[in-house]
Amino acid sequence: MSNIEALKQLAEEPTLFAQLLLNFKPFPYQERLLNDSSDRIIACMGRQTGKTTTIATKAIHYAYTHPKTTTLIVSPSLRQSMIMFDKVLSFTQGNPFLKKSVARKTHTLIKLTTGSQIIALPCSEHMLRGYTANLAICDEASFIPESVITEIIYPMISTTKGTTILLSTPWDKNHFFYKAFLNPSYSAHKIPSTENPLIQPEFLEEMKQTMTQEAYMREYLAEFTEAATSYFQQELIRKCIEKAQELNLEPYANMEQTILKGEYYAGLDLGKMQDYSVFVVIQKTQDYLKVVYTHQFPLETPYTEVINTLVAADLKFQFKKLLADQTGIGEPILESLQDEGLASAEGITLTQDSKTELLTYLKLTMEQNGLAVPYNKNLCQQINDQQYSYGKNGKLTFNHPPNTHDDMLWALALAVYSARTQVTPKLWVVSKTSKRRSRLKTLKRKLLSHTGGITQ
Repeated sequence: MSNIEALKQLAEEPTLFAQLLLNFKPFPYQERLLNDSSDRIIACMGRQTGKTTTIATKAIHYAYTHPKTTTLIVSPSLRQSMIMFDKVLSFTQGNPFLKKSVARKTHTLIKLTTGSQIIALPCSEHMLRGYTANLAICDEASFIPESVITEIIYPMISTTKGTTILLSTPWDKNHFFYKAFLNPSYSAHKIPSTENPLIQPEFLEEMKQTMTQEAYMREYLAEFTEAATSYFQQELIRKCIEKAQELNLEPYANMEQTILKGEYYAGLDLGKMQDYSVFVVIQKTQDYLKVVYTHQFPLETPYTEVINTLVAADLKFQFKKLLADQTGIGEPILESLQDEGLASAEGITLTQDSKTELLTYLKLTMEQNGLAVPYNKNLCQQINDQQYSYGKNGKLTFNHPPNTHDDMLWALALAVYSARTQVTPKLWVVSKTSKRRSRLKTLKRKLLSHTGGITQ
């Protein structure tokens, strides 16, 4: 076989390209997706099915076999786009031939000697407008605003007769992704996690037992489903994400970054038993509350480290108020924060009534289009997992399913509640205590009596 014939075969067979140049041997379901030459492709995929690797391979193959073309990777956030882009970059750097053909690379762009380029972009109308694309990849498309897909992405490919690939885990049905999945003009791929031979049945059974039925069906079986008793519906959560995209909101990745001046509030949910400690920071503007930072501590993080991190965060953000869950172990933590100079720290005991107050206010803020939440899959899941029911007394009660977490949700609810314009005093709001110099000794003694000094 001549070199020309070999190159032609590589161009015609993406799976051969993947095996020979990328050292990637796809599974049968990945082969079907790689070899799909349709102009409109949609893939609804379960967890750990290799969607990033598969579509990164497809992007590289397209760029190398179609000279002078532009491939765009668009996701709900730049951070999400960079996950696939980094996989593309890793593939190109792992093969001498491919590496040699990279003419230029930046943080978000790879340009080849063929004139083709691959670009990672956030879901921002301002950033997206002006591009003409030959291949547009929309990752986690369920969380990309419908207007962006129909009014920006598709016009990009109108003059090039280009290709679009929409891929995502399923979310709500009132969105373009679900409609496209049912549209016969699209080449649809439904790929549950059960198709990946590397995932053992025992693992899937374990996940089935530790998740809600709806979450398992959605995350592992690639089904569009939602619990009827979810207090926060999927569509409502998605609209908060779309608000963040509309505002071009990218959260701070860490506290080493320069923090812009603003009016900041925080919510702290402390880990108990098998839960995480989490704090969420929001910025209050004239029209919106914007989630700008989320920090989840590893399990078994000492409470002293949690305190030190929050004190450091206060130096950076200069909180107007930090509202902490002071139930149980939270009281000595709150006292310690105040002793360390975090004068804005206040506490709240989470009771049935206070939980209702917090979540009702959070939901109202979301419904009034007043909350912008950058895409965070774990946070979305926790918000949607929160279930509600009515007790015999007619009052709302809340719970999250067994073996799931709601730490991020409560930290968010506390942060949003702390930013209320007018706070009406409640019996369950704890006033600030006086500062004490012996904070560390007092704290350690109290912590040992509760947990032995660590979050479980």
